[in-house]
Amino acid sequence: MIQIRLLPIVVMAAVVLLGLKVVEFGHRARPAESVVVDAVTGQEIDMIATGSSAGGGHGGAEEKPKEDAHGAAPPAAGGVQPSKVDTKVTGDKPPEARPVQGQELIGEIEILQKLAERRKKLEELERQVNMREDLLKASEDRIGRRVDELKTLEDKIGGATKAKEDAKKQELSDLVKMYEGMKAKDAARVFDKLEIGLLGEIARQMNPKKLGDVVSKMSSDQAEKLTVELANRRTPGVSPQIDRELPKIQGKSG
Repeated sequence: MIQIRLLPIVVMAAVVLLGLKVVEFGHRARPAESVVVDAVTGQEIDMIATGSSAGGGHGGAEEKPKEDAHGAAPPAAGGVQPSKVDTKVTGDKPPEARPVQGQELIGEIEILQKLAERRKKLEELERQVNMREDLLKASEDRIGRRVDELKTLEDKIGGATKAKEDAKKQELSDLVKMYEGMKAKDAARVFDKLEIGLLGEIARQMNPKKLGDVVSKMSSDQAEKLTVELANRRTPGVSPQIDRELPKIQGKSG
């Protein structure tokens, strides 16, 4: 036995009635295609502007419910109120959601704050780099001045040393001339008392003939030492170890 379910039939009748009302409103405005959505089944029912229903087979024989004062049908049995969605089918995409103006302002403020912090860090870094460059430049200047001072001091020391050596050579040359001008016996008496290193320097610069005459008058012991000194130090020059005052020698006539 087939049981007839009353609730779906009533709902369907209400939907059909609602569709007719939509068609009536469409005739008043302009012919258009509307879509009615069944609240129970979720299916769409297309209503054409001619006033005919696509699903009239189910509720054509049913009695239309009475309308209230506002022209709307009363709720169907069971308390279910059908709903409708009148939309125009278009191919346009829905508009993209845009942030609220206040949110945009807050975002811009945050970006500006971050940029300000970044700029502050960069300025601090630049200040530190400049400070280090100044310190390095100051250190280079101090080192340069110190190098110049050392060069000046070296030049002074070199000049003083050269002047001292020149003075020694000149003094030694004067002594050589003096001994060469003395008689051999007087020069031999002085040579017997001189330190062997100094005596060797003087003897190297003397005239060989005059030196031979002086050596022949010297004591045998001092003459032997002088001979060994002259043999060991063949290169002429002033010995750096001789740093004493040269004796003043006075010749004796005889």
